[in-house]
Amino acid sequence: MRRIQFLILLILALSACKKINPEKPKYSGDPISLPKATSRVNVALDIPLIYIQDNLNRELSEQLFEGQSLPFGNGLSSDLSVKRTGEVSLSAKNNQLLIKMPLDLKGILKVEKKVFGQLISTNIPFDEQLIPEISFEPEIGKNWDLSLKNLEIVSWGRSMKYNLLGYEIDLDPLIRGQLQKILNKEILSGNLNRLSFKHFMEETWEVYGEPYKVDQEGIEAYVYTIPQKIKVKEVITNDQHIRLYIGLEGEVFTQIGSKPDIKPSPLPNLFFNDMEDSFVDVVLPLRLSYKDLDRYLNDNFKGKVFALDKSTKLIPGTFESQSFGDRALVKMGFRAIRKDKKDISGDIFLVGKPQFDHEMEAIYFEDIDFDLNSKNLLASTASWMKQGQVLNQIRKMSVYPIGGLLRDSRRELQKLGYFETDYASFRLMNPDLEVEDIYTTEEDIRIYLRSTGQLDVRLKQF
Repeated sequence: MRRIQFLILLILALSACKKINPEKPKYSGDPISLPKATSRVNVALDIPLIYIQDNLNRELSEQLFEGQSLPFGNGLSSDLSVKRTGEVSLSAKNNQLLIKMPLDLKGILKVEKKVFGQLISTNIPFDEQLIPEISFEPEIGKNWDLSLKNLEIVSWGRSMKYNLLGYEIDLDPLIRGQLQKILNKEILSGNLNRLSFKHFMEETWEVYGEPYKVDQEGIEAYVYTIPQKIKVKEVITNDQHIRLYIGLEGEVFTQIGSKPDIKPSPLPNLFFNDMEDSFVDVVLPLRLSYKDLDRYLNDNFKGKVFALDKSTKLIPGTFESQSFGDRALVKMGFRAIRKDKKDISGDIFLVGKPQFDHEMEAIYFEDIDFDLNSKNLLASTASWMKQGQVLNQIRKMSVYPIGGLLRDSRRELQKLGYFETDYASFRLMNPDLEVEDIYTTEEDIRIYLRSTGQLDVRLKQF
């Protein structure tokens, strides 16, 4: 009868514990693939037109154009000098920019005409004061070229038609062509490129990929982004601004120890930005190495005494952790002190999926499998009777607090969320940081933190 009871006890015990072999992780399904840690930043940058207007007045030279014997057709040619005589004014209307530029047009109109079979040649000096109004749309191309779209001289401020020797001469085509050249040369390649949308983007691109340091429980880790895409939309507003919606996207990496030597890649081709919100949305892939987990468990629990019941005490030995397929394994050496019985010792294996407890701000394990390995046969067969108490104690011990890491990360994000370029300063406002997911790899436990917030942008004088 006792023999039958013992066999039943043995069968129950062996069925209660799953056999766990650390050398052969059990995992079925597709290979584990970590998702990309992504970074998305979108910011609305308002450039007041007064900045551009001030630059135009500083940079545009007084002598805008000077040419000799410019062909006009129909026997007309002209020497022409174009000077700016006053301040340029810039305004916005109907998603276009309007420039008023006071000009002095001075030169000699050369006329060669046949009148009644006789060739008449004469020179007519002119000196005209004009305030033309020119409308155009600045456009940033996919290759970062800046062009003036839909350029049109809306008004000269006066008529450009003259009556000469019975012929009506319209100076509009000549002056219009020369002013268009002036705009392309002086405004586009000069001042608007001093605003340099490409220069803006190059600076932003470089700052976006700059590594920054995060202290992971005393271990220096560097987080950096490999920029992949940049998007821009430009809008001319009726409140006298050019608004740039700038979007940046990239993949985020971490490196432990030394700061990575990252060289910024050239600007890619430009994509259209269909988003107008200002936000930061970054996933930070922080690493918890198994060595760090072991160090924490050994420092806090090795050699301490835990009561399983009135007659049994459990003393943990060395902790060792590793990956186990799509889960993590914790091996704990132990010694069980039993009242009026022989002590037993061995190893306890616990396998579970790391999860985050928001209230405790700690990593714990769920979907737990449990196994006990001991040379003491009775310990192995009788362990099922105390499996609940043992598991509860191990669950309590196998918790890794990361509240300090989260606080440090928030503080670092707040500090590092302030950066400057030559044209603007950026500040991350009230960043929110949450644990999005946890994954196990062969080398470590990967903690994906998601940081979101708003960007405050302050434009500098340029």
